[in-house]
Amino acid sequence: MTFYSTSPIHAFIDGEPRFGFLFSPAPAFDGEVVGSSSTGTPLVIVAHGSDRDATGMLDAMREGLAGRPVSILAPLFPSEIGGEDHSDGYKFLVSGGIDYVSVTKSMIAAASQMVGGFGSIYLFGFSGGAQFAHRYALFCASELSGLVVASPGNVTLLDETLEWWPGLDGASAVIGLSTDIASLRRLPVEIIIGSEDRAVGLVARPVGSPHGSLYEGVAGASRLERARNMSASFQSHGIQALLHEIEGVGHELRPVTLKAAALIARWIDAEEC
Repeated sequence: MTFYSTSPIHAFIDGEPRFGFLFSPAPAFDGEVVGSSSTGTPLVIVAHGSDRDATGMLDAMREGLAGRPVSILAPLFPSEIGGEDHSDGYKFLVSGGIDYVSVTKSMIAAASQMVGGFGSIYLFGFSGGAQFAHRYALFCASELSGLVVASPGNVTLLDETLEWWPGLDGASAVIGLSTDIASLRRLPVEIIIGSEDRAVGLVARPVGSPHGSLYEGVAGASRLERARNMSASFQSHGIQALLHEIEGVGHELRPVTLKAAALIARWIDAEEC
């Protein structure tokens, strides 16, 4: 009989109590946790939005995966550290002296130790988490097996003439890593957006605001426009970034997470063929 705990494990990076995560191990069979083999089972990382509803994302992803033996890791990026606002920092990978790429890799390593390793690793982000996810993949695509980006507020276009973060100029100097577009071309990439996710102003990040940029609106005024332009930018660089517009849906976590789960489930099933 297949089963898994309905209560994910709440853990922290070793020696770093500021950065926690929720971890739901792959379903177990006859009491044995899947993932103890040398190859391991797949891992899906779900990156929360500004509301930090990591539990909602994890639950919807688990539901959408429909019992498949997959582990799920939900980072809990802190909104405040030492009385200072860090709510948006993770979206831009490096902020306020924190390297969120390294933080995320430490979370993966900590979860891996719990179950004896993972096989393929898929990354999904919603809203602010979608900003984190596609920027993480720009530098770490070689470590991923697939990427799903849903409803990003701000996006990075693959434009070397635009400053980081609206574009890629200066990105390596800021992040401390080289972009890896070649590896990103080898990944399945899906972009999800609700057809009614059209609010403007809420996604603006003008000069003078945290992480503001003169070019913050270059990809469009709404999440819908930005998702479309991000898809076009990726495709123009040889990345097969397929765009899915969900009719009648606004900026809503559950429907886009279930759609993401269906896409990731298809990739996982293809692995087993």
